[in-house]
Order: sequence, then structure tokens, then C-alpha cells
Amino acid sequence: MKAVRMHEFGGPDVLRIEEVDDPRPGPGHVRIRVDTCALNHVDVDVREGVSRFDIALPHIPGLEVVGRVDQVGEGVTEFAEGDRVMPYLLGGDVFIGVAGPGGFADYVLAPTKQLLSVPESISDDDAAALQIAFGTSWHMLFTRGGLRIGETVLVNSVSSGIGSAAIQLAKLAGAYVIGTSSSKEKLARAAELGMDVGIDYTKEDVPARVMEITGGRGADLAYEHVGGELFQKALESLGPEGRLVTCGGHAGEVVPFDIIPFFRAQHTIIGSFVYTRDELEKVLDFAGRGLLRPLVAESYPLEEAQAAFEKMESRDFFGKILLRP
Repeated sequence: MKAVRMHEFGGPDVLRIEEVDDPRPGPGHVRIRVDTCALNHVDVDVREGVSRFDIALPHIPGLEVVGRVDQVGEGVTEFAEGDRVMPYLLGGDVFIGVAGPGGFADYVLAPTKQLLSVPESISDDDAAALQIAFGTSWHMLFTRGGLRIGETVLVNSVSSGIGSAAIQLAKLAGAYVIGTSSSKEKLARAAELGMDVGIDYTKEDVPARVMEITGGRGADLAYEHVGGELFQKALESLGPEGRLVTCGGHAGEVVPFDIIPFFRAQHTIIGSFVYTRDELEKVLDFAGRGLLRPLVAESYPLEEAQAAFEKMESRDFFGKILLRP
């Protein structure tokens, strides 16, 4: 089969298209013929060797896969050849594209405990683009962040996959959504998804604008996945007893932290990591009923993986970037 493999850590140039042996499913596993695989920022971290996961080289990246079962291993009865499935992230237990070979290939193996059926009403592109974005957002907003109807949520970097997903889920939950981004064009796209007010963080004082928008009350919840300066700005945008929920830090993993206003305002910082099977099933149900709009920025053939990664790192896009074997 064809696969994108890396033999060392580094930039996009370490990714090579190679012919490797077709994998064969063992007991309790299936082989999936990959239709589409989405890129995520963690794929960049894996490629650069800064993910803080143990990566065995050579490695095939790719976490977010949709495809059809091509072969079943011994003892598999719950799935059959031709079934449309997606593997989901099990919080580090089985991490396709991290702990083992990923989906930037013609085939990928997965244990049946990691599989969900994908409704035929959802296209390949939408299915590949929704899992991590909407699964993560559901877990962050509701399970970890406790978002309630009528609350104000600040969403950082609304043009990202999880940022655009958070806008849609927060609006479905009856929240008032303030979003940040680096251009008026991206903010205009986010407004089409339901964002109430946008802030250009390259030109405006984010905490001051949030206070102005909310009449001095501040945000009830900050949805943070950027890190760096935007982490502190989100924290300063909270009202009394506000919560900040975070799942990433690609713009800076170690940030300055002012303790005094944090405890005086009784703020809460909440960590969030991946999502549950039940949450992902809800996301698939919502998408199947047309309540959610996964956004695809661009799609590349497997042979153009380097170009796809370069686009991802340019940040000049809105939505998800896909690879097609």
C-alpha cells in the first residue's frame, strides 16, 4: 500500500510517500480502507517530535479517519466487510497515528472497541472533518466547561476546526458567542456560523472589547486552545467566577500567569482532553440530521501531503484540511 511515512522528526520535507506491506488485522481488529483522513495540529507536533507522546520511527501519521472495513480479524462479529466506520480517540489507550500507524495511508488497522459506524447521510469529507473538531468541542463546552443556556462564551481562533465547531455547538445550546481571529474575513465566516460578535486580536484589546460587549460583566466561559498570549487574554476576559477550559497550546505551551486577579475573581481553569464515545455518537447524530456543518478548507491527494502540512502551518485557511489516499 501507499503511505506517508517519516523516518525522522522535522519539517514537512521529512514526509515521504512509500510503498509498505499491507497490514493484516489480528484478533479483535479490522482493516479499514481509508477514504479520507483529516489533518490536525497534533500531526504537526508528532512530525516535529514535540508532541510529548512516544513516537516509534518510522511512523505513519494521521489521527482522524473515515473509511470502510476491508478485512476482519479473528473473532470479529460486530463489523463486516463494507461497513462504513471511523476509529475514535480513546484518551491515550489506543491512539491511531500516535501509538501506532495512522491514516495517511491506503489502509489502517483498528480494534473494534475503537470503531463507530458512520451514517450514510454524512459525506466522507464531513465525516473526516467532524470527529476531533466537534467531539473535542462537545467535551470542552458541556462536559468539562459546563456551558449553560444564556451564558456568554468567548471562543479563541474561530477559523480553526475546533473553533468553528465550538461556535455551532454553543449557539445550539443557547449561548451568546464572542469570537476572536486574526482577520475580518475569518470573522465574517464565523458570523455565518452563528457567532454574535467578532474581535480581531491583532488589532483590538480582547479583554477590553469583551467587557465593552458584555456591559462590564465579562464572559462566563472562555474556550481556549491556542495558548501563548491569547490564553492570558481569555483569562482576563472572564467575569467573576468565570471558567476557562483549555485543550491546547500551539502558540505557546508555557504561559505567564497572574495569580492575584485569578483568585480574587474566583476564576477556574479546566483542562480537557479528547472526548467519549457517547459524545461522538451525539455529534454524528447531530451532523446526520443537518444540525452541524463540518467545514473543509481544502483537500489534497496523499502524494501532496507535504503541501497539505504547509497549508496547515500557514494558518491561511478556515476549517479542516483533508488528505485522500
